Amino acid sequence: MKFFNLLSVVFIANFFFLHSAAADIYVDATQAPTSVVGAKYFGVHFHRIVVLPNEKAVPTQWPPFQFGSMRLWDTVTRWGDIAPSAGVWSFARMDVFVDTAVKNNSEVLYTLGSTPKWASARPDEKCSYGFGCGAESVRIAHWQEYVRRVALRYGNHIQDYELWNEPNFSDFERDVGRPGFFTGRVEQMVSMAKSARKILDEVSPNAKLCTPGFVNGPDRLEKFLADGGAQYVQAVCYHFYSEGTDHFAKQLIEVRAIMKRQGVDNLPLWNTETAVDTLLPTDPPSGISARNREEATARLNQLLILGAAGGIERFYYYAWDNSRSGMVTSDGRKLFGYQAMQQVHEWLIGVKFLGCKSNGSLVSCLAEKGEKQLLFVWATKPTEANIPQLAVNRVANAQRLIGGQFTLSSSVLSGKTKMTFDLMPVRFELEGTAVKLTGEAKL
Repeated sequence: MKFFNLLSVVFIANFFFLHSAAADIYVDATQAPTSVVGAKYFGVHFHRIVVLPNEKAVPTQWPPFQFGSMRLWDTVTRWGDIAPSAGVWSFARMDVFVDTAVKNNSEVLYTLGSTPKWASARPDEKCSYGFGCGAESVRIAHWQEYVRRVALRYGNHIQDYELWNEPNFSDFERDVGRPGFFTGRVEQMVSMAKSARKILDEVSPNAKLCTPGFVNGPDRLEKFLADGGAQYVQAVCYHFYSEGTDHFAKQLIEVRAIMKRQGVDNLPLWNTETAVDTLLPTDPPSGISARNREEATARLNQLLILGAAGGIERFYYYAWDNSRSGMVTSDGRKLFGYQAMQQVHEWLIGVKFLGCKSNGSLVSCLAEKGEKQLLFVWATKPTEANIPQLAVNRVANAQRLIGGQFTLSSSVLSGKTKMTFDLMPVRFELEGTAVKLTGEAKL
């Protein structure tokens, strides 16, 4: 457990050990060291900073939030987009995305890969964006020229590179013959990592190279690291798509265990893509997707809180202007969840998490911000529970933020002993001393 000041010690000891000492995935998932949450933690994807020809949409405006990181993916800036044919390079669209990020003090993460058909080792293989894009390049020199041109063009404006998006590996039986963003072997991905790192060392030596952004396959991450990839990367990337915070916590524990086994537990861990999509009325049920935007808003805010508590350094939300998971429509109108996203930014920036625990369906995360102690609480199903009987000066429920900030003063709460928690996270600001906190917050 992470104890940081004397004021917290007595309360935290009670907070975590008041109930059964049985294994708690939330305690285990939040063991890694954490730092104060800054703007870079909040990463984002945009689709329409530049509108495509004949696209019925307005250009996306940068939101009034502190998104300190931006990932370029599904922005029509893949390798196949900027090199549509041999010897032809087109950077105009990517220039606008990068310039927009720089103007808004946002650090760019560029996801490499998605091979153009002309450079593909399997040009007739169907892939996510047509044909050939899931294969390695037929000649490593094509890959090397691509990495070099990007690094030379953008220099310090791009300081973070993700090696590939969500690869499958034909080394795994379940991936053989399966279409996807990458269909080659692990050794080919490691070779690309070696080449990319060598070029970056020559052209942009301060740039970080992250592992591929793996999804639903921690064993793929482990094989990439074990087969030589570990020596070429300066961060670990994973896409923590989750059915809920229980699933998120389990994935986080598994990825951290792999990092430790492979000797890279000292590297930063980035969640480079996560969304909670909203199902359409005609869609079949899905654990990953939410039934409505209210549920999606609550679950995304839970994941942002738990990610910070689990020591994830960056969390790239997908995507601001996406029709299924976004905050704005194609014509720029705000969707349900916009205000809650703004509120969770205000909640978390400047906060240092001390750990989380669960008690049945209730999840609680303790943090501090300056001299304040904070408690973030949500429930996986509606749950009536004791509330902290102490000087609570604010309770905010993201669901109520749609109509403006919702507050409860300590005087309003003074006669209450219980309240009903649900999916929407609640933030308590706690006042008092260690003595006053002893025996309280029996969540």
